[in-house]
Amino acid sequence: MNSRQLRPKVNSYALQVESDQGYDLNRSLFERLVLKGFPHATLTEQHRMRPEISALVRELTYPELTDAASTRGRDDIRGIQDNIIFVNHAHPEDNEGRVKDRSDPASVTSKQNSYEAGMVLKIVRYLAQQGYGTDNIVVLTPYLGQLFKLREYLKADNDPVLNDLDSYDLVRAGLLSPDAAKASKRKIRLATIGMNSTTTNA
Repeated sequence: MNSRQLRPKVNSYALQVESDQGYDLNRSLFERLVLKGFPHATLTEQHRMRPEISALVRELTYPELTDAASTRGRDDIRGIQDNIIFVNHAHPEDNEGRVKDRSDPASVTSKQNSYEAGMVLKIVRYLAQQGYGTDNIVVLTPYLGQLFKLREYLKADNDPVLNDLDSYDLVRAGLLSPDAAKASKRKIRLATIGMNSTTTNA
């Protein structure tokens, strides 16, 4: 069990741990158990991230984190100078009023950024030119609104695979027909990052 689980998002400062008012609604379940003395252990070996990514996590949060042998020696990404790239831009977010993020019940809209969605489309095309098939590409986003925007941008060239929960949310919002959600031609994996979504990459 890891006590460093991400805390739930709570918009009201008065209800957060930081306000010191005792409500602590943004304290994770694992953190509550650890603070009550529940027996726990922190995993120190990770099996998912290439070392260049885990180095960032290690420096910020997990100094004792080690890399499993399976994470080392992976090929560099073809056609890209570095395996990790940070992009900075000045294009503001816009809101998707038809979609609400399930992780934030107080929100009436979901964030999206059309500029970033266009950038993702260009990156996907570029990776395809480097010989990567759609079964080797996964696009992740923290917001359901951005998932919808990405799906709009990518569907011209590809049919992104949505995880079942995201598809359900888009159908419920009237943005995706039930038939389209069940369509079998699905190649690029497109999903939101969250406790209820799981993404695998071949």
